[in-house]
Amino acid sequence: MRWNASSMRTSPALAVARRALRFSADDGIPILLYHKIGTPQRASRIKRQYVSPGLFRLHMQCLVRAGYQAVSLGQVLRCVEGGAAPSRKPIAITFDDGYAGLYHHALPVLRELGLTATVFLVADYLGRPAEWERLAGDVAEPLLTVEQIREMTAAGIAFGSHTRSHPRLTSLAPRRAADEIGTSKAILERQLETPIEFLAYPYGAFDRAALDLARRAGYLGACSTRRGVNRPGEDPFALRRVNIRRYNVAPRFLWKLRRAYRTR
Repeated sequence: MRWNASSMRTSPALAVARRALRFSADDGIPILLYHKIGTPQRASRIKRQYVSPGLFRLHMQCLVRAGYQAVSLGQVLRCVEGGAAPSRKPIAITFDDGYAGLYHHALPVLRELGLTATVFLVADYLGRPAEWERLAGDVAEPLLTVEQIREMTAAGIAFGSHTRSHPRLTSLAPRRAADEIGTSKAILERQLETPIEFLAYPYGAFDRAALDLARRAGYLGACSTRRGVNRPGEDPFALRRVNIRRYNVAPRFLWKLRRAYRTR
């Protein structure tokens, strides 16, 4: 079956999945993780990171129809630290790496549905191809330009740091790791003229040293790739996320979200 907005409304299996999402802020706050919104190039090696524009729209429609409200990472953080939940059914949406496809494909959907999100940028490569992909033998997709980022900021999208050059932080010497984490924040704040308050660890790789460096650099929190939702008492520098892939069609997308609430 080809999934679209019409099938989303009529599919019995999807209706069951939606009814099963009877979760609220009391159960924790999920943070979704996307990478590329677009169609994989023929030579792409890691095609699972691409979510088609149509499927992304369907995911966002599913969230709205299920009663979710998109919130900022700052609001997630306040709830993790014991504050009041920002809404009855909150969810945060994040994108790692800052690919240009977000401007062309994700932004129109988020605008249309009134959703906010956070994009984590690689500070040394704004407006350039993703060099870390080329070094790994993959297709180097283009990244957002400063002008595109500013337009997205005006539309309510927030931005954070994904380090300077996208290294695996746990493999770096302390001084280099400190530069990747701290200097990226300074570069982005200077270029974008806005506070950079959150970090996402490239490849999800972090250790106690990386957490401490992020805290000392002045971030409020950081996102990992640990599974699950975020509840009061969660480490703000190891926030959990739900990784969304290209094969997460609508019923599986909702099932994956449901499973995240049950991860401890």
